[in-house]
Amino acid sequence: MRFKKISTRMLTILLFVTILSMVLLSGISYKSSKNIIDKQVEENMQAELSSTVNAINLKMQEISSMSSQLALNVGSTYKTTYLSQYEEMIGKAIFKSDLVLGAGIWFEPYVYDASKEYVGPYIHKNDDKALVTYDYSNAEYNYFNYDWYKNAKNNNKETVFSDLYYDETLNTIMSTCATPIYDSNDNFIGVISVDMEIPSIQDLINNFKIGENGKALLINNDGKYITNIDDKKIMETKINEDENKSLSEFGNVLLSNTNGKSEFSIDDTKYESYYTTVEPFGWKLFIQIPMSELNKPINELMSKLIVVGILAIILTTLAIIWQVRYLTKTIKKVNDLASNLSNGDFSINELEVISEDELGQMSNSLNKMLSENKNMIQEISDDANKVNNITENLNKSTESLVENYKVIKDSVKNISESMLNSSATTEEVNASVEEVNSSISLLSQETIKSHDMAKDIKVRAYNIEKMSNDSYNKATSLSEVHETNLKQSIENAKIVENIGAMAKAISDIAEQVNLLSLNASIEAARAGEQGKGFAVVASEIGNLATQTSDTVKEIIETISKVQEAFNKLTNDSMQMLLFIKDTVTPDYKEFVGIANQYDRDANAIEDISIKISEMTNNIEYITHEVGDAIQNIAEASQDTASNSGEIVSSIELVSQLVEEISTIVENETEVSDNLNSMVKKFTL
Repeated sequence: MRFKKISTRMLTILLFVTILSMVLLSGISYKSSKNIIDKQVEENMQAELSSTVNAINLKMQEISSMSSQLALNVGSTYKTTYLSQYEEMIGKAIFKSDLVLGAGIWFEPYVYDASKEYVGPYIHKNDDKALVTYDYSNAEYNYFNYDWYKNAKNNNKETVFSDLYYDETLNTIMSTCATPIYDSNDNFIGVISVDMEIPSIQDLINNFKIGENGKALLINNDGKYITNIDDKKIMETKINEDENKSLSEFGNVLLSNTNGKSEFSIDDTKYESYYTTVEPFGWKLFIQIPMSELNKPINELMSKLIVVGILAIILTTLAIIWQVRYLTKTIKKVNDLASNLSNGDFSINELEVISEDELGQMSNSLNKMLSENKNMIQEISDDANKVNNITENLNKSTESLVENYKVIKDSVKNISESMLNSSATTEEVNASVEEVNSSISLLSQETIKSHDMAKDIKVRAYNIEKMSNDSYNKATSLSEVHETNLKQSIENAKIVENIGAMAKAISDIAEQVNLLSLNASIEAARAGEQGKGFAVVASEIGNLATQTSDTVKEIIETISKVQEAFNKLTNDSMQMLLFIKDTVTPDYKEFVGIANQYDRDANAIEDISIKISEMTNNIEYITHEVGDAIQNIAEASQDTASNSGEIVSSIELVSQLVEEISTIVENETEVSDNLNSMVKKFTL
C-alpha cells in the first residue's frame, strides 16, 4: 500500500500494530483466563463431588459400622444371650441414625434354637419407640431366599448393601445393609440386616447448590434417578433412556465411566456436568451447571478486556494522532520551507522552534541555513545591483561622451567653415545693424501708442469691475430674501399636515358615531314599536357618519395631493435658489475677478511699454557697439580657423579611446546582467 502522506502511513501502521496487539493480548488473556477458570471450576467441582460423596459415604459408613458391630456382638454372644437382650440392644442402636428404619437378626436354621428353623426378630422404629416383630420369622416369608441374605452369606464376610428399591407401604426408597454373622469357629450362623431409607441423602443432594443455578443429581447403578425435580422420574426413569436425546447420551457416558465431565442440553440451555461414582454402591453423583454461568466470569472478563482494549485503542489513537500531528505539522513547516528555498524564495519567515528534539534541531539548522544564505544572497544582490548601476552609468557616460565628441568634432568643423565665411558675414551684419537702428526708431514710436491704449483699458476695466460688484450684491441679496421666504412657506405648509391630522381625528369620530348609531339601532330594535322613531334617527346618524367618513377620506387624499404639489414646488424653488447661489452668484464674482485682472493687465501693459521705450534707447546704443565688435570678430575668426584643425585631430584620438572603454563597459554590463538574473531567481 502506498501512502501519499506520512501522517496516514504512521497512523495506519501504528493503529494496525496497536489493534493487532490489543486483539492478541485480549485473545491470549481470554484463553489463559478461560483455562485458569476452567481448571479452577473443575477443581471446585471435584472438591464438591468429593465432599458430597464423603458425606454420603459417611452416612452409609455409619450404617455399615452399625451392622458390622451388631454382627460381631451376636457372633460372639449368641449362645449366652437372650433374644430380648438383642432386641433391647438393637432398639437403642437404630435410633442412633436418622437413616435407619429398622434392623433384624436372621439366624441360620437351628443355630440359635435347635428346635426352630426360623429365628429372626426384627426391631423397627415407631415414632420414638422401638417395636419388635417376628412376622418375618417364618416359612411363609422364608428370609433365606432373599437376595440381601444370599449376598451377605456369599460375600466372604463383607457387608453388602442391596440395590435401592421403592417400598410402597412406607412410601420411601430403601436399601438393606446386610452383614454375615460368624461364630468364634468362623462358621456362618446368620445375617444382620439394617433397613435404611435415603430421604436424608436425597435431601443432601437436593439441597446441594453451587453458583446460582448449579445443582446435583444422584443416579443408581442402573441409571435410575435417585433424586430429581420431577418426583415421577425417581426410581422410575433411567437417565440413559430419557426423552431428551442430549441427556440420554450423557447418561450413557455417565454410566460408562467412573468420573469425568461432559455436556448436555435441556430446553436449549447448555449444561456442563462433572460426575463421579459413589463407591461401593455404584451410584453416580453428578453436578450440572449452566455453561452460561460458568462462562459468565470469562465473558465479563472478555467484555472488560474489550472495553479496556477499545479505550486503550482510543487513547492510543488520540496519542498517535497528537504525535503524528505534531510530527506532520513540523515536517510540513520544514517541507514548506525547503520547497520555498528550492524555488528560490528566501523572503519567508524562519521556523518557530518549540522543541529540543531532532525536529527542533533540524528546524534550528534550517533557520541558520536560511539566515546565512539569505544574507549571502542579499550581499550578492546588493553588489550586483551596485555593479549594474555603475556599469549602466559608465555606459551612459561613455555613450554620452562619444556623442558629445562627435558633436564637438562636427561643431569644430562647422566653426572652421564658419570662420572662413565670417568675413563676408560681418559686412552683411553691418548692413543689418543699420536696418535695426531704423526699426528701433519705429518701435519707440509704437511704444508711446501702447502706453496710451493701456490707460484706456484701465478705465474700462474699472467700470466693468464696478458693474459686476453691483450685480453680485443684488444676486446675493435676492437669493437670501427668497430663501427666507421659502423657509417660511415650508413652515406654513405644516398647517396642511395639521389639517390631515384633524381630518383623521374627524374620521375616527365618524367611525365611533357609526358604531354608536349601530348600537342605538340594536337597542331600538329591542325596544320594539316604541323605539322605531329612535331607530330612524340612529340610522340617519349612521348614514351621516358614513358620509362624513367618506368626505374625510377625500379631504385626506386632497391634502396628500396638495402636500405632494407643495413638496414639488418647494423642491423646484430650492433648486432655483441653489442655481442662483451655486452658479449665478459665482459667475458674477468671477466677472469681478476678470475686471480686476483687466485692470492689472492694463497696468502691466503700461509698465511694459515704458520698459520697451527705455530698451529701444539702449538697443540703439548697443548696435553701435556691435558694429565695432563685428570688426574684431572678423579678425579673430581667421585665427580660430587655423586652430580648429588641431582640435579635430585630438578629438578623433579621444573618440577612439572612448569607444574602447564603451566596449569594456558593454562586457561588464553583460556579466552584471547575468549575475542579476541569477540573483533574481531568489526572493529575498
